[in-house]
Amino acid sequence: MDILRTAFSLPVADCERTAKFYRAVFGAHRVAYEGGVVALELPGVQVFFMETEQFNLLLKPANAEAQFVRGTFSALLTATVPSRDAAYGVLKLAADAGGTPCGQAVPYSWGLAAYFLDPDSHLWEILWQSGKESV
Repeated sequence: MDILRTAFSLPVADCERTAKFYRAVFGAHRVAYEGGVVALELPGVQVFFMETEQFNLLLKPANAEAQFVRGTFSALLTATVPSRDAAYGVLKLAADAGGTPCGQAVPYSWGLAAYFLDPDSHLWEILWQSGKESV
């Protein structure tokens, strides 16, 4: 089976706030906002953030509804960045844009992992792998 593209869809309370947040964190050129949907284009994957009503329309054929997760998580979004400084930079951008850093960055023998919540409490992991640093 050939897969042409991978995407994830997540509910949000306010698309304008979500678009503003992700433009600040990942760059305006990666974010599109139209008709109750914010699309975040990252290498190899797209994430669609949808206002609850729009998200529930998408789920209707599956006989399901959006649930906002608070405090427990069923999904973790991960982005790998090219340097340790970039990982800390993403955390600062997220905090400055209204996100919430979670705990402390964790150093590993292979690099670093750091976490933040977006304004709708979607949990992100930012990874940097030593030895794969860009020059």
